[in-house]
Amino acid sequence: MRRIGVFVLVALAGGAAVAQSLPNPFDAGLSVRAMGFGGAGLALAEGTDALLYNPAGLGWSRGLRADSSLSSVLGLYSVTWIAGALPNLGGGVAYLGVGGITDPQGNPLTFSHLALVLGLGFDLAPFRVFPFPAAGGVNLKFNRVQIGGESGSGFALDVGVLGRTNTPFGALQFGLALRDLGLGMRVGDTPDGWSIDFGVGAALVSPFGFLLAADLTSEYTAFGLGWGLLNLLEVRAGLRLQGGLRWAVGLGVRWGSFVLDYALLTHPVLSSSHRFGFGVRF
Repeated sequence: MRRIGVFVLVALAGGAAVAQSLPNPFDAGLSVRAMGFGGAGLALAEGTDALLYNPAGLGWSRGLRADSSLSSVLGLYSVTWIAGALPNLGGGVAYLGVGGITDPQGNPLTFSHLALVLGLGFDLAPFRVFPFPAAGGVNLKFNRVQIGGESGSGFALDVGVLGRTNTPFGALQFGLALRDLGLGMRVGDTPDGWSIDFGVGAALVSPFGFLLAADLTSEYTAFGLGWGLLNLLEVRAGLRLQGGLRWAVGLGVRWGSFVLDYALLTHPVLSSSHRFGFGVRF
């Protein structure tokens, strides 16, 4: 079982080490908008993005929204994401699938990863915990992986806080999150411990539509820049430091209640990743 797990990792990485544990759909950059900013989404998280970056964003979410995305990651595997959110509550499901992998003997090797998340957020202003508007939240995650004839599952928690204030340059939002608090899962006789990710982030939104965002986490560093036009169009660009320097570009178009998103994220060694998203907001 250990040999099969190592083989899958090598196949997914294309010969380059990208992780110490089994690939997790939640680490694949499911938010197309955030990936257009290089992955700087911790302080911008709201709605379904709060399920991925910071659950506190659910405390400030407005209205009902549903989002979906399809990601071709490094040209090696694909991830599908479907999620919904309303004020204070959200949920989503992600599926990572790999095809065309065989073991050293040439036999087909099945690898799939199903991930579920349920999030709860709340506004902390009535409790006067901080001297500025703030929100908190928690996500409960469930992961199930299938490798060949073996399977395993496990649970994890995310906790986060968001705050915001006004500056002469625009609205400043900042937050922190502790993600993937759990014992991991066991596939056959092989335990897969998850690495806990701690991150802080900040975002500045000017009244002229310009946006600056930055994330600093234990796994990556990301910087994003964007410009929006009348809530109809948003152009994005970003840099990401994770195993090398990567750059990203993205575009979001809104038509009534519908939103279309695209992002391109490069890799220092492997091929680029294409992300497509479709959302509905009420």
